[in-house]
Amino acid sequence: MTPLRVGIVGIGWWSNVLAETMQASDKLDLRAGYTRSAEKRAEFAGKFGCDAVDSYEALLARDDLNAVILTTPNSAHREGTEQAAKAGKHVFVEKPISNSLEDGRAMIEACDAAGVTLAVGHCYRRNGALRHMRHMIDTGELGRISMAEAFFGNDNGMKMKPGVWRTDPAEIPGGCLMQLGIHQIDNMLYLMGPVSEVSAYFNRLETEPEIEDVTAVLLRFESGSVGFVGSNYCSPLRFDLVTHGTKGNAFFELNTDGLRVQKTGELERKPVDYPPIDHLTAELEDFADAIAEGRPPEIGGREALAPLAIVLAAGRSSAEGRSVKLSELLPDA
Repeated sequence: MTPLRVGIVGIGWWSNVLAETMQASDKLDLRAGYTRSAEKRAEFAGKFGCDAVDSYEALLARDDLNAVILTTPNSAHREGTEQAAKAGKHVFVEKPISNSLEDGRAMIEACDAAGVTLAVGHCYRRNGALRHMRHMIDTGELGRISMAEAFFGNDNGMKMKPGVWRTDPAEIPGGCLMQLGIHQIDNMLYLMGPVSEVSAYFNRLETEPEIEDVTAVLLRFESGSVGFVGSNYCSPLRFDLVTHGTKGNAFFELNTDGLRVQKTGELERKPVDYPPIDHLTAELEDFADAIAEGRPPEIGGREALAPLAIVLAAGRSSAEGRSVKLSELLPDA
């Protein structure tokens, strides 16, 4: 397989993480990077052995690139995707697909019209433990799943200062839920299926910028099961997910990369072996494989609309003090 030749746009700490992932894969070849800061792009190019390009237009004009990775602010995703599609480049954009469903749909339409692939970076569902949890659900080992609960929080909000895009409510509607909790929302969709109704509470307790730093979301799934997703910006790092079934409960903790199961009639949570998967490698290689094989990626634009809609529905629920049916935002779901 010829490696996918990639340019990355929006150089920051996360682009470095993805660049390191690409360097370890034989399916992706990082050729160029662009950001507005000449100093940052030169440093990135030196670190990863790629070219520093002085404009996005120049990057898109390169014949040796067939894909771009966008790690830009959420509000820039639509324009960056539309430009890339027009130039005939495949697009991988970090989650969320955008800040609005209108922009997300426009991105899908642009890529469809150009005949290029659009993939969105919802990575955590690819963790080996969550893949195995899904296997246990599919095979009936856990029985019927009645409830799931998940949390993703860290204390980054305690260090946030106004003036950068991650602290701007217009850039990050939903605050910590849009940046952190949306990962667990996607995991819930992966494990539990479609969501029909959302109810939520948002608040700001500790952050200096005017951005939500604590959120709690209740989900009603089309299956009849229910779920909870919590996130915040003002407590130590925590990422875990639990599913409750008629034959057992499964517990996943990212910090320990552990999966434990408590079977019905038992009190002990016993460790479970599963094949390890590097979730970042898996998502980027799925992007490359999808292009090579002419198939959709696991998380394309249409799949990425659902977690975004749930975040937006949660914001509406908190603001209006009512449950919100997802069909209000995604009538064609």
